[in-house]
Amino acid sequence: MNTFGIFSLLPILVAIFLAISFRNVILALFVAIWLAGTIFLHGNPILGLIHAVDKLLINSLTDSDHIRIIVFSLLVGAMIGILSKSGATSAFVEIVGRFAKGRRSAQILTWFSGLFIFFDDYANCLIVGNAMRSLFDKLKISRQKLAYLVDSTAAPVASISLISTWVAFQVGLIEDSLAKSNIATDAYSFYIQGIAYNFYPIFTLVYVISIGALGKDYGPMLTVEKSIKNKKLAVIDPVLKKDTAHAKSAPTNLLFWLFLLPVFTLIGVALSVLWFEGKQDLPANAAIFEILGNADPYSAMMKGGLSALILSLIMCLGLKILPLKYTMNALSSGMRDLFDAVVILALAWALSSGVAELGAADYLVGLLQDTLPPMLLPTLVFILAAIVSFSTGTSYGTMGILMPIVIPLAFAISPENSSLPIAACASVLGGSVFGDHCSPISDTTVMSSMGSGCDLLEHVRTQLPYALVTAAITIIFGTLPVGFGFPALACLLLGAGACVLSVHLLGRRA
Repeated sequence: MNTFGIFSLLPILVAIFLAISFRNVILALFVAIWLAGTIFLHGNPILGLIHAVDKLLINSLTDSDHIRIIVFSLLVGAMIGILSKSGATSAFVEIVGRFAKGRRSAQILTWFSGLFIFFDDYANCLIVGNAMRSLFDKLKISRQKLAYLVDSTAAPVASISLISTWVAFQVGLIEDSLAKSNIATDAYSFYIQGIAYNFYPIFTLVYVISIGALGKDYGPMLTVEKSIKNKKLAVIDPVLKKDTAHAKSAPTNLLFWLFLLPVFTLIGVALSVLWFEGKQDLPANAAIFEILGNADPYSAMMKGGLSALILSLIMCLGLKILPLKYTMNALSSGMRDLFDAVVILALAWALSSGVAELGAADYLVGLLQDTLPPMLLPTLVFILAAIVSFSTGTSYGTMGILMPIVIPLAFAISPENSSLPIAACASVLGGSVFGDHCSPISDTTVMSSMGSGCDLLEHVRTQLPYALVTAAITIIFGTLPVGFGFPALACLLLGAGACVLSVHLLGRRA
């Protein structure tokens, strides 16, 4: 038992309480870090503040892997800014829209577009939402439905991709938690193995494609879809139209490739770096988990992001689509859009270090090791993460608060069951996605409604029943069975079937 005892849990509890009370996760995390420093220095708030800033926060910002994550996020933001203001995203919408001939095909196409923009949830919300809403207006599909489709293929896709801004953040937290618990396991391999246990994002994607393919809805969404067919919608000009005021008129096909090539470059360079660097010093017959685990994901994503940004700059300036001044304005604007996420990242890392310094994980492990049924751990962790993330509106903050506790706790209460820590970690990620996906104060919820031209509260009201049903399926067919030892693949198949069946039974055609 560590010397700080129950006080080691106070920073986490305070972070949760303040985040829920004030709806401001940055304030909550900073106060929690300050409190951690104060407790560590035996109640001196002045020295505690200095310790929180000068050691915990500064150390989190000087770690080379953390810096790479931040740089990658800013590079992607800069690229998205250029693509938006050059008119490339509008061209992408126009070209892709030619393949949608009806209501179902439009929804399925939106789902596939969300899968394609897998590297960042913010980019997903803005690009797909703006790209598809004119098409949805034309086909008399509600903006609420578009916002749901966009939101459900933003965080869920980014959270289970091999490469994304989410993955960088998640692997960073996992790595810190494993290292501080003296667990000799590669963080990236640990994350990859956990994808099969990350039920909520996977079931959400299945649910979305079921809604689109079956053409059925229920609850408030059905009411909206019925009424929208009898109304003539006033088409709202896309937000991106104002952003492209300084762009030179260029052929749509050319702008389409301006959008597509940087995105392909990001994906291709990052995957190539992962593969070729990961194969070094490994036998020729090494498994893909070993190869990816041996690679440096931070380096791969940063190199991919840098390559994509450089290509977008060269194409935009070389083709004289945007003047240099406005190209640089677009670049800096895209970076600024990610400022809050970068601040949350740094504070979450600092809180993780502060909690580890106090020995909170050791205390909680000692407290719960002999009382918490191991088979219920994935379910309880998912529910706790879902409540915290929904209440605070931040998945990053939720993961930063819970990950340092859950991983060592899972290893301690079930040392012989190697799948339980993976399932518990995945439950943190899945529960965090739930809040990011449907909380009214979540940034991606706001951005999904904004990009889709839908009222925020209308988006939340129509989406929430679908999210709650998916969460129930996650518990019944996912977290509970794996806790009792059922294979993850069997749970995925049963849960996916339950998603399709629930849409068929509950839904009606508008």
